[in-house]
Amino acid sequence: MSETLKFDTASRSGPWPIKSGSLRFRPEPLEDDAAALKIALTDVYESVHQSDLAIEYYAYALEIIQPTDAPGKISVRYLKRAWGGVPGRHPHFVQWYRSRNGRWLYHRLKATEVIRKVPRYAVFEPIKHDVKLLLRETIGLIERREAAVAMLSKMRTQARSIGVSTGRLNAGKKDQILDWLPLLKEKRERLIAESRRAVALADAALPADAAPSSASAPRVSRTGSVRGRLNQPVRRSR
Repeated sequence: MSETLKFDTASRSGPWPIKSGSLRFRPEPLEDDAAALKIALTDVYESVHQSDLAIEYYAYALEIIQPTDAPGKISVRYLKRAWGGVPGRHPHFVQWYRSRNGRWLYHRLKATEVIRKVPRYAVFEPIKHDVKLLLRETIGLIERREAAVAMLSKMRTQARSIGVSTGRLNAGKKDQILDWLPLLKEKRERLIAESRRAVALADAALPADAAPSSASAPRVSRTGSVRGRLNQPVRRSR
């Protein structure tokens, strides 16, 4: 049935009205809000980048204060995450150790355990307080960065989900209303025709000498009742 009316919602051609009743304004894209959101998201990503630049300085300071070839040295490395989330490389604490074949390898450390993992043997004794101070500052920077990244990841996931589900809903509802419109139009035309027939029958039932008074024009309802006064016969005195 939707093909009967040939509604073209893109060009608003065909029987789609330019204005209809209370539909004074057409829907418009929320371009101003979209532009503001893009600017806000750009600012958040820029803040994450600025955090990375600050973390880089502290990571460099940790490299300077700790012995290069000392097992147990703690560093910051930018690594990819195996569990997904925001793509790209992110800062992680790692602790270095030497394998049996002499290779340097590392373990990833959680931010909650990195302080107590600072080595305590002789070469680290003079610098352990400096290392802990640098690590605490780095932990704070990484936690703030992680909060921003988590918010961006959640927002991206929700936006994708809302976009897909809303798109499917809109497509189904549009098909539904385009099926309903011809039926509603047919019913509207039928009711108008019935109303006109009722008015015509009421007009035919009026007395032949019925005429509107000067006070108000008669109005005939759909049920045939008359509003207004009809001229009454005048009795002449003898």
